[in-house]
Amino acid sequence: MGGRQKLRPGEHGSISATRQANGRWRARVRYCDLLGMERQTSGGGPTKKAAMDDCQDNVDELLSKTVVSTVTTVGELCWNWYNQIEAESTAFWSRPDAAERRGETPPRPQSLVHSKRAVKYVCAEEGGIGNLRLGEVTTLTLEQWLDGHKRISRSRAAEIRIALRGAFRSAVRLGILLTDPMAGVSPVRRHDPRPIALEADELRAIRRILRDEPTLKITRTTAANFDTLLVLLLGTALRVGEAVALRWSDLVLDGPAPTVSISGTQVELTGKGAFRQEAPKTEFSNRTVLLPPTVVEAMLKIRPDNAKPEGWVFPTRNKTAWNSGNADKIIDKLVEKSKGVLDPDRISFHKLRSTAATAIAEKHGDHVAAQVLGHKPRGTTQSNYIARRDIAPDVRAVLQTLVESSVPDAARTAPATAAVIPLAPRRAARGHLRIV
Repeated sequence: MGGRQKLRPGEHGSISATRQANGRWRARVRYCDLLGMERQTSGGGPTKKAAMDDCQDNVDELLSKTVVSTVTTVGELCWNWYNQIEAESTAFWSRPDAAERRGETPPRPQSLVHSKRAVKYVCAEEGGIGNLRLGEVTTLTLEQWLDGHKRISRSRAAEIRIALRGAFRSAVRLGILLTDPMAGVSPVRRHDPRPIALEADELRAIRRILRDEPTLKITRTTAANFDTLLVLLLGTALRVGEAVALRWSDLVLDGPAPTVSISGTQVELTGKGAFRQEAPKTEFSNRTVLLPPTVVEAMLKIRPDNAKPEGWVFPTRNKTAWNSGNADKIIDKLVEKSKGVLDPDRISFHKLRSTAATAIAEKHGDHVAAQVLGHKPRGTTQSNYIARRDIAPDVRAVLQTLVESSVPDAARTAPATAAVIPLAPRRAARGHLRIV
């Protein structure tokens, strides 16, 4: 009499079921996991068939066969891939030490918006390929379909290509497909605009409008506080999301070396609205920037006497963080008020960051600019051998000059001296950024 058949990795034996004393059924089965170890699992139910089905579901899940058996179309494959990366993202970024961990990390929650949008395009009822069976998909089919999206929007086509690459790679890993049809699809070559640095005349025009027309009625935002935000962005090269997510505890305005620490950013998610994410855009965005005297003076003017460490630097009238989603409305209003002086294609919050970055690079070089902006260093030496400084290089002199160049002619200040002298605290009544 021969022994039981030896199972190979990924296989399971015949399911057997027995009736228990309480009338319910219990089914059991042997299986061999992917490491070659033989194990046993079971399932239960009120009938023999229900118990055997439950047992089959359990062993399929243990052997990762459930996904393989249910995924038959491109749409099912894409949604399965998206649900997997969403679960990984939620699990990782909910950790309190997520921002401090280095290496390859899952996409951040706000980045998943792009992935989900791409999957919806794939599965669209009109013009989508979600109903195609996996066996029917070819590289030519995917190439021609993506070409249609390239003609509409190259950035959209790039998002879709990234999602399809991830989905089909997961299909190969799970054994659903033997080859990846996306491997031969041409990359989407994007045509990004060249960086623009604003001229001093443009900066002065913006600040002149804020000075001369304090009742702009820009979503009830006070012109004075918006001018302070502009000075902060020019004098630190922060992203606007980083600036509006600042709390008073992030600022050190007294002493010989005033600083701002960036440890979070503002994001906006569907159904959740705008909120502070306790991790900046990238791991290299965690940094501390030295503040030029003009920025310190501007921040002291808006700091209330009873400022709480957890209080927002730029709050709404309801004491919540100001939503940077109103940025475009503010810029549009400023351009309109300029009566043709400002070019709408040149004015944006991102251009302020580019302007500061250009000024730093021209004086100190690209590498220093990257450190101040919180960009990833390039090269093996920088990545693996040079310890990253918590405080960005001292570029206060060049940023002080930049901010002073933006002051309207009637309110010009004297040039900054070479030495950075701490300013005496100057406090005044606090006006709030207000939004509708």
